[in-house]
Amino acid sequence: MNLGSPGHVNTKAPPIGMSRDSEEFRTSSHRLAQFARSVDDENPRHLAGEFAPPVFSHVPVMQSMVEVLDKLTGDFVLHGEHDFFFHAPIVPGQRLFTASTLTSVRGTRAGTTFVIRSETVTHDGKAVCTQYSTCLVRGEPSDAAHGETPPARPVIAKTQGASAQYGLTPDQTRRYADAARDYSAYTIDPAIAAKAGFPAPIVHGMCTLSFAGRAVVDDHCGGQTPRLKRLGCRFAHPLFLTPGQSITVDHWAGQDGLVGFEASDSAGNIVIKNGYAQVSS
Repeated sequence: MNLGSPGHVNTKAPPIGMSRDSEEFRTSSHRLAQFARSVDDENPRHLAGEFAPPVFSHVPVMQSMVEVLDKLTGDFVLHGEHDFFFHAPIVPGQRLFTASTLTSVRGTRAGTTFVIRSETVTHDGKAVCTQYSTCLVRGEPSDAAHGETPPARPVIAKTQGASAQYGLTPDQTRRYADAARDYSAYTIDPAIAAKAGFPAPIVHGMCTLSFAGRAVVDDHCGGQTPRLKRLGCRFAHPLFLTPGQSITVDHWAGQDGLVGFEASDSAGNIVIKNGYAQVSS
């Protein structure tokens, strides 16, 4: 995904159904543990590489998802929302394959949104994860609407819950980039971030969501990652890697295994809104 000027996207005849397949992705305990360390996860089973942290599920889809986006636009794409459905845990020794498909194009006041569905399966066809990425290209307002509507997001009324605060290290985005193989320049190079108008490198959205996922797994799943069946949110504001930066995750239990959450930075800016999770018993 490239930095650029506001996009010019053809919303009259978008290629709904366009799909790209990923190359085989092999998992290992080393790779899973590296990802856990990159987001400062303290879950012993994650650090041992027995199970992947939940947001690791995005790593195998990146190749095919970005290939779809690159066919749509060469401009800067904002990751607006993400929605994971977890069917089976990612463990060492798997051979994973992903197909990413453009399922929806919608015009908004801010530009054009794309929804890409990515389905990851094992080499023998067992479902591992389905996820929906909602991305925005800024541009002319539009009321265009094509394709299917993504799954409805649950709304969990905020109640008294708990908070978890995590400090970010100066090398946070570099460590995450190495673990996720996501080297977007504005996340790791202060000069390029400044050229794009940002005060500091932007923490990857999936890194930001990883901290929220950690709070959910630790406090609502008893540390048992396979109990997490769904995780999603809207990215409301960039999390900048400034000195002393931290992220605070407020989370609360709803009904029927639902969990709500939101996250803010050290200045009080809400960086994640409308967060939700589904936990099995």
